[in-house]
Amino acid sequence: MANLMKKTKLLIVSGSQRLPSASKQLSDYLCQNKLSSLQDVEYKQLDLASFPSLLNHYGSSSEHNAEMHKNKDDVLSLLYWCDSVIIIAPEWGGMIPPALVNLFLLTANGSANGLPLGHKPGFAIGISASGGGANPISLLKAYAAKNSHLSWLSLHAVVNNVDEFTKTEWSPHHSARINQVQSRINVGIDSLIIYAEQIKPVRSKLVELTQIHPFGQ
Repeated sequence: MANLMKKTKLLIVSGSQRLPSASKQLSDYLCQNKLSSLQDVEYKQLDLASFPSLLNHYGSSSEHNAEMHKNKDDVLSLLYWCDSVIIIAPEWGGMIPPALVNLFLLTANGSANGLPLGHKPGFAIGISASGGGANPISLLKAYAAKNSHLSWLSLHAVVNNVDEFTKTEWSPHHSARINQVQSRINVGIDSLIIYAEQIKPVRSKLVELTQIHPFGQ
């Protein structure tokens, strides 16, 4: 009997703290049109808007907030579970939402009792309701990997006019502008899975080495 390969585990994160949000809308769209068709891939969604108490993680009353600690445990369990991650980051006034900033703070060695995203490949998607979406990519790649030790792919995607994008049929092989953005996401996700499969056998050793100096310089 042929050996059954373990499925690659992919987590797609909606980085908005709003309910409802365009980030979650895009996450659903990608799950329906791309992720559901992938063989040997298991995926889950993490919607940060479902964990509002995490915004208070660094508040003075955090030690006595049972809901916050449960939220933290639930989120960290998903981050530890995955082999790779897609981050959907909305542009808010040229920045990223506080909930997404807090997510990366929580993945540091001290907060997470380990490195849940350490040496896992990450694919960033910046989104905007208008013509923006590029700033979140710059911000994420500038600092979010410092203490999380997430390994960003060199590839990324920017989705302008996200409402229009999610109403467009998934046809990444066509030449229209929106279809070419679909193609960038398609290539990014396929590449993400390849990276995850290749790094999985050595990841635990890399994390072990990283924990000697867990706070990036």
